[in-house]
Amino acid sequence: APPGPPKFSDASKVVAKGLGLTKGFVGQKNSFTVDCSKAGNNMLLVGVQGPRSPCEEIVVKHLGNQLYNVGYLLRERGEYLLVVKWGEQHVPNSPFRLCVP
Repeated sequence: APPGPPKFSDASKVVAKGLGLTKGFVGQKNSFTVDCSKAGNNMLLVGVQGPRSPCEEIVVKHLGNQLYNVGYLLRERGEYLLVVKWGEQHVPNSPFRLCVP
């Protein structure tokens, strides 16, 4: 099939905010929001890499109008890397560094 018209996507227009971007706690749900409403059409991809292994539980919930709530559960203390991408591109300030006490 011929490719369709190029879709507009601009990861620099994505706004991620919330405590869960910089601070996480073991054994409880940590969360943040991601507003992609001005960023065009693409997929939101989230990953959390821990000291020894990736985070096993990440829930991305679409709230409507390309606004997302992301929740994740951490099992161990240490330094984590939190990656938020809009399609192939990192959103502003990604990857985020998490310090889990």
